[in-house]
Amino acid sequence: MASAYHIKKRLRDGSVLLIDKLNKAGEGNTAKSAGMFRSFFYSRTNFYLADSSIEFYRHIEKSGFNLGMRWIGYLWLFGESQFKRIELALRKMEERGGLFTVYDKEELRDKLKVNIEAAESDVGKVMNLANIENGLFVPKAGKIDVEKLVEFYETEFRRMGGKVVYGAKVDRIVVEPKISLEIPGEPYFWQDCTVKGVRVHGRIIEAKKIIIATGVWSSELLDPIGVDSYSKPKKRQIFVIRADKNRLRELLYVDGFNRYNCMPFTILPEPRIYIRPDIDEETFWIAYADDFNRSFKLEEDPQPEENYYRYGIYPVLTAYFPQFIDSYPINAWAGLYAINTIDHQPVIFEENNLIVVGAASGSGIMKADSLGRIVAAVYFEEEEAELYGNRRFNVSDLGIKKRRVEREIFVI
Repeated sequence: MASAYHIKKRLRDGSVLLIDKLNKAGEGNTAKSAGMFRSFFYSRTNFYLADSSIEFYRHIEKSGFNLGMRWIGYLWLFGESQFKRIELALRKMEERGGLFTVYDKEELRDKLKVNIEAAESDVGKVMNLANIENGLFVPKAGKIDVEKLVEFYETEFRRMGGKVVYGAKVDRIVVEPKISLEIPGEPYFWQDCTVKGVRVHGRIIEAKKIIIATGVWSSELLDPIGVDSYSKPKKRQIFVIRADKNRLRELLYVDGFNRYNCMPFTILPEPRIYIRPDIDEETFWIAYADDFNRSFKLEEDPQPEENYYRYGIYPVLTAYFPQFIDSYPINAWAGLYAINTIDHQPVIFEENNLIVVGAASGSGIMKADSLGRIVAAVYFEEEEAELYGNRRFNVSDLGIKKRRVEREIFVI
């Protein structure tokens, strides 16, 4: 939607058609995300992509379109050795404009009633947990209503004359020779060929350029024509705990971190289970992004696993926050990340009239506006994109041939 919006905004008299196999915008993995944002990354690329997008979202809200943004902040909890490993990175991030506050373990214990000595327990020893030494609080971060964000882009896209077709699955990308010789089985390798359009329910729709922004489903469309999506799908699960006990309500409503007087989005030491508070619903969303031994697998309807919470998340969660003892999910769901396994950075490139954008590795929502602007720059064959806030960005940095990014180390 962001890509379609930014192309149409500049292509006022041109026709832009958005095709979605689902019945509503953002019904795929966007709807299953945690909906968090942060202006805090080690990578220069990720920082500017996220910060510019977040500032644009702030601008939208100030203009009167409610996106449900709540600036609750992020709080990373670290063991002593973990924090020492990131201290140099923090200095670099601060130089770029990253804002943060470091709390010591006693402050964290007083504010959150967190068990800073989780490693000393029998459970902690078995699970190789770390005692908490420091907390890193990032104020320019929080949560956003992803449905409202999608609604903004769709509303504005349609207002400018953009067309949307839902419930229309693209069967394949159509590749044809630029000059047809009308021989069976063409195009052949010796012919000069290009992408002419897509086939939807047996009908071919031609276009000047085709943009593939289909997340984890990109490979389904790109593999048959020999184009790499540079991403793989991996399952992620979220479990919802109701703050129905006094001890959980006291954890949910914590003073001193933000203007809502609520717990920040909190990430535990390794394993980095996260806790997303929701004061509107009075719940906590709990999740962990497991990698090793979690298969890369495309699922149309991924389901949460009960034992994943009961035997995976629960013992770690309660070791650090005993407030969650005897608390179990009232709801759960699962979605898929489109993971760039090389550097955890988005990918945007063009090949034979085909523009591919994706591989956001779980942070696509917080970078969506910047990515949409870069896609538009690629469409108009520009070397630079102008991100929100008058920031210039070399489009080739997210490409393949001249890629110039840093591997991200702050990945949740």
